[in-house]
Amino acid sequence: MVTITNFRDIGGIKNKDGKKVLTDVFLRSGELSSLTKEDEQRLEKIYRLSKIIDLRSEAEVEERPDKTIPKTDYIHIDILEDMTDDGATIADFVKIGSPEKSAAYMEKLYANIALNTTAQKGYNRFFEEILALEKEQSILFHCFAGKDRTGIAALLVLESLDVPREAIYTDYLITNELRKQENAMIIEQAKTANLTESNLAALQIALNVDSSYLDSFYQTVEKEYGNIPTYLKQAIGVDKEMLETINHRFLKG
Repeated sequence: MVTITNFRDIGGIKNKDGKKVLTDVFLRSGELSSLTKEDEQRLEKIYRLSKIIDLRSEAEVEERPDKTIPKTDYIHIDILEDMTDDGATIADFVKIGSPEKSAAYMEKLYANIALNTTAQKGYNRFFEEILALEKEQSILFHCFAGKDRTGIAALLVLESLDVPREAIYTDYLITNELRKQENAMIIEQAKTANLTESNLAALQIALNVDSSYLDSFYQTVEKEYGNIPTYLKQAIGVDKEMLETINHRFLKG
């Protein structure tokens, strides 16, 4: 079993036609800065990991670089590169000040990612890397916590495979269970910095995911593009031919 924080395989989910997303292909997680030798070996041997997609900022990568894995390509795609008012680090959330502001900030972040052209180009690159996978290879994508930038990446993959929205939300919300231990450690560390109760409450909100964040993404997309297929084509650059290839290669049954 892989012990990376917030790690999971999003395969095995059924799409609207009853076909299953292939397992051992699409892996999502938090950052890999503390990757153990055992996990490295599991990713290499069990999952035949071919690519790591790091969706963090330059500063995050410099501060806590991913551990390298043999025979695995590392691709850095800074999803928030030119979103100067929107960060996704612990420090960003601590500065917010209150749980109400924290939740509103998260909803705004998801809406902004949906429409930001650099983020859209980043997710286009992500899909290009997926399409370049060879048979029986896997791709692991992550950000800091593996919940927001990564959560949207997982949403886009599952939407491209015509997975029901309910199943997408279910996978998304698993993060709250898988990050319990890590989040508790972060809160304890934050308490030593003499933060106010309001700051700590804001941080607690930001460390978890909420269905309202995905709601914000979907509502923004549907307001501006009408629906997800149009968004995938016009914003992300995943056209009909690419969708057909993705569905042919990564669904079974």
